[in-house]
Amino acid sequence: MDALTALHTRKASPKLVEPAPSQDELTQIYQAALRAPDHAMLRPWRFLVIKGEARNKLGELFVSAMQPDTEEQRNKLLKAPLRAPMIIVAVSTITEHPKVPAIEQIGSTAAAIQNMSLAAHALGYASIWRTGAVAFSDAVKLSLDLKTSDEIVGLLYLGSSTYENIPIPEINSEDYFEEWT
Repeated sequence: MDALTALHTRKASPKLVEPAPSQDELTQIYQAALRAPDHAMLRPWRFLVIKGEARNKLGELFVSAMQPDTEEQRNKLLKAPLRAPMIIVAVSTITEHPKVPAIEQIGSTAAAIQNMSLAAHALGYASIWRTGAVAFSDAVKLSLDLKTSDEIVGLLYLGSSTYENIPIPEINSEDYFEEWT
């Protein structure tokens, strides 16, 4: 699939199933992440790959860290990591730099997530980028052996789509782009 086709046809898939990308395909997806724009080559990204039984462990970690009030909330946290065969937690580790503010480093990590999503799509897989309260919880960060100063920019769920016929809405670029003079 060429780059423009991938860019124009990628869509989020809310429920993902096996198969997930193979190890060789994951290597390609990971390499795509590492080509994200990166001012001063700080490489602010770190990625935690979670698959198999580790997804259940992640759900338990979410419950422990978030301390839900209801059984419904508890079950939702437990089941969240099971929405896909694998999850890549994208983390931005901020480095103090005179020319590269934190927002650029977070943006670089976000671009890495988008690159992975596009690479997965080009390889015939689907993804969805999620965050939610777990991404902003210091307790979750610490449970994942991160620092509270780290930013979880997104959880990229990867697998095969169960929603092949999700329409891609047409968006008129003129509604969002204007020439400034």
